[in-house]
Amino acid sequence: MAQQESAEVKALKAEIEALKKDLSNLSETLQQLAASKAKEKFSDVKEQILSQIPEDQKEKIEAIKEEGEKAVEAIKVQQREHPMGTLLVAIGIGFLVGKMFGTKS
Repeated sequence: MAQQESAEVKALKAEIEALKKDLSNLSETLQQLAASKAKEKFSDVKEQILSQIPEDQKEKIEAIKEEGEKAVEAIKVQQREHPMGTLLVAIGIGFLVGKMFGTKS
């Protein structure tokens, strides 16, 4: 009788483990599906917004985007060439922002 119960308990444990794996797989699938749907919706909204922007404005936006990318690249180069200077500038900016938005006692 005890052996039969032990076998049943082992079988139940195996089934529970299988259910856990299935649930984990289902969760991953749902996450991937949700991410895919979110990307589709984002793309649709982006297309709708872009379709309402006049062409000359799109060109200006693209030029600003390119300038921003150049600025980011220049900052990366500066950071690689002068890491300590970059760190000191970041600390200084953090200090100033902290002073501006800090609480006054």
